[in-house]
Amino acid sequence: MSIKSWSVGYEIIRTYVRFAFWLTHQSVVITGRHHIPKAKPVIFAANHQNALMDPLAVVCTNSLQTTWLARADIFKSKSAQSFLKYIKLLPIYRIRDGKENLSNNEQVFEQVTHLLENGQSIGLFPEAAHSGKRQMLPHKKAIPRIALEAEAKNNFKLKLQIVPVGIFYNHYWKFNRTLIVQYGEPIEVDRYREEYAENPQKAMLSLRDEIHDRIAPLTLQINSKMHYQEYENIRQLVGKSYSRAHFFSKNKVLQLFYAEKELIAKIEKLENSTPEAFEKIVQETSLYFQKVNELNLTDEQVAYAGSTNWAELAGNIVAAVVTLPVFLFGLLFNAIPFFVPRRIIRPKVKDTAFLSTFNFVAGLVVFPILYLVGTILVFMVTGSVLISLLIFILMPFAGKLAFNLLLFYQEIAQSLAIKIRHKSLQAQIVKKRNELIGSILRNIA
Repeated sequence: MSIKSWSVGYEIIRTYVRFAFWLTHQSVVITGRHHIPKAKPVIFAANHQNALMDPLAVVCTNSLQTTWLARADIFKSKSAQSFLKYIKLLPIYRIRDGKENLSNNEQVFEQVTHLLENGQSIGLFPEAAHSGKRQMLPHKKAIPRIALEAEAKNNFKLKLQIVPVGIFYNHYWKFNRTLIVQYGEPIEVDRYREEYAENPQKAMLSLRDEIHDRIAPLTLQINSKMHYQEYENIRQLVGKSYSRAHFFSKNKVLQLFYAEKELIAKIEKLENSTPEAFEKIVQETSLYFQKVNELNLTDEQVAYAGSTNWAELAGNIVAAVVTLPVFLFGLLFNAIPFFVPRRIIRPKVKDTAFLSTFNFVAGLVVFPILYLVGTILVFMVTGSVLISLLIFILMPFAGKLAFNLLLFYQEIAQSLAIKIRHKSLQAQIVKKRNELIGSILRNIA
């Protein structure tokens, strides 16, 4: 199969991965798909924070069969090369792959140019590396070079469009997280025709900077290097309270996202204009999270315990008992494929940005195998094809429901622990949390 061809097999694989995306994310919100040009060559330029999950986020949220440029070291084995080409991946060589291999990029860029001339789409990350943080790394010139050289070769008549993409995760590797993919207005590369004719390098730098400036509003950017974790803590602590006080979107996921963006911007402004107030907030926030960690709790659990009275807690306990059979059904068929790979993989993954990639890819393989084993066992017990098929269909949905119920049960347990075991600390830590949120909101008003 030519990489330029539309592939039925690719579409089947993508459908399966999309289903897995739905199962593993609490919500996937997509905006701006109308910005993706039709019947024109496209380059997707996205921020890169979460390894393989980032290209999958783009692939699973639009209809184009995009060819992606990926790090060359994953193409080492011949079997891997064949499969990666089948799913429309091409290698891109970096200094770390050896200077002698950099010349291979010329052939890759030539292939990419042919794809664009054929009206296809390609995707690559202008940062050329993932950061694992809400901070874009400095952009490289790969996209501007590919785009401008392809247009120049075709006398700037390709109508090539660069679509900026912002990718946001509320957490990078936890299961059941929130994902936002935002497609921005495309950059028309032919606008750089005159500048490229005068000075190609200057045109590449200008286009590089425009790509950066177009992506930044589409994601959440924390600029501080010294206080990155403190900004993350403040976002987690105050984001929902700030969101309740301001309107940004009818969609609750986007509402919180835009609220947190504005919150971070105001905290940055406070750091620059009133450093004394900022340092006090940072110190108090750090002390609060330190105390929460000492109690082996999370801020979410403290917030839940503080907002739940005994009557509500009793009602939740009743709900937990009622839903226990559903939880056990989901647990029965999903516990092994969910927990075992995580126990094996997580200790071996040094870069946490790869955790979700390894968990996701392992799940794509392990879950269906064990679902088939479970289905066979059900058939051996019941002798019914219909019941076995029904159980097989229900397994993934029951697994997702069981995980949500597990979180619900954990919230109840932690709330009880705070109210009983940490009773003397409950009022103190909840009060401290509320006072800290109020102080931050007043300082940025």
